[in-house]
Amino acid sequence: MNNPVISAELSLHSFYIFNSAFGPKEGEEEKKVLFYHPQDTDIDTKIKVVGLSEAIIKFSNTFTKDDSVQTMHTQKTCQFYFQPEPGYWMIMTLNVPFERKTRESGDYNEYHGDTIHDTIFQSVLRQSYRMFRMFHGTFQDNLRPNEELDAQANLIGQLEAFYQIYILHLQMKKCDVVDAFGSVQYLPLNQLLFLRVQNFINMIEATFAPIKHCIFLYSDQVVWSGLNPTDLYTLYEYFHSPMYDHFAKTKTVHPTYVTEKGKIKRYSLMVCRKVQNISLCLLLDDEAVQNEQSLYLELNAVVNPQLTSISSDISQHLQTSGETNYSFGCSGSKEDSATAPKFIYFNEMNLQHRGTVRLGPQQYQSMAGSGLPNDVMNLIVDLLDDVRSNRSNVMDETIVKTHDDYWIVKRSCNSRHVFIILNKSSTLIDVTEDTKKILD
Repeated sequence: MNNPVISAELSLHSFYIFNSAFGPKEGEEEKKVLFYHPQDTDIDTKIKVVGLSEAIIKFSNTFTKDDSVQTMHTQKTCQFYFQPEPGYWMIMTLNVPFERKTRESGDYNEYHGDTIHDTIFQSVLRQSYRMFRMFHGTFQDNLRPNEELDAQANLIGQLEAFYQIYILHLQMKKCDVVDAFGSVQYLPLNQLLFLRVQNFINMIEATFAPIKHCIFLYSDQVVWSGLNPTDLYTLYEYFHSPMYDHFAKTKTVHPTYVTEKGKIKRYSLMVCRKVQNISLCLLLDDEAVQNEQSLYLELNAVVNPQLTSISSDISQHLQTSGETNYSFGCSGSKEDSATAPKFIYFNEMNLQHRGTVRLGPQQYQSMAGSGLPNDVMNLIVDLLDDVRSNRSNVMDETIVKTHDDYWIVKRSCNSRHVFIILNKSSTLIDVTEDTKKILD
């Protein structure tokens, strides 16, 4: 009788935020800790863990001129460091996945630390800060007293209110190249349809003075955006997370902080969704909105008829062009199998991706064979890291073969990258020919 295999998946071990300046004296170490997960951790453990992180940061700084420590690997855990603002450190620790195995000397755990890609999870940590900053402002902005709390207590309260909910929805095992890209999918439309959407955006911005920026989504893909690509990605992630459903129940309008010309500006976010697959996200002048509910009702009365018509035309366009399943970024045909050639296109200029590979949570909601193995995903990120570290406007091509007969062809030029993934036993010449057929 075979014993069942005991294993543990990748999981979150701890997540904490501290500032050493808040507890500089002996006996005040507890004041450094601004947020800690799990919450039921005793204070002595929190102080020890934060103290160890401080020591690692100071040790690494003896070799560099800046706070460049980012990752520390051990056999059982992997720790990620990020300093989003001077003095504030965010640390995320992951449990390395393992399998329980047997040998002559007894049972042992075989850890798979190579499955954790530094770039992917460093991006997840950075995104956790950007999400907080988008809806609460910077840490320093929140370090101010209110009627009931002093400055530090107010900051701690804001961090706890946000991250207690945010961490509950972090799905580490579903993180992939999209987290490293920090990109969204755009919906390709013909020129007339795109101009119609643009005219509609111009009309509502001219009609309603408080509206400063708009984001137009169809079937959760971006058609139009007035935000910078990084803030757009953060909002896009928010709309597709359970956090949106949680916060949308309480308010029609939420304060939102976006970056404009290098400065952070506060707006009010109003979401009108969904009208026939269309979601309209509006950023309103924070000082110009007098009656939020009245504006919301007036907007719906004006835009809903036009959105219904635009949605119908877009749907008809997608059906006639054969892209009815484009919301998943792949054809959905019988060719969408484990052996069919796949591609991922990524544009770093506008943080856009598209392709025939289901990425992010979509790969876990789709048919079998439409995703990629974890080691192939990690290799794609390795190739992207290599390009980012060797910036050049010259087109380059890299071909890599994995141990399980996956071929990855990467072509890059002017911050645009395409990855061709082939799953077959073949020669380098055959792979080159197949790549030419796909790209040409």
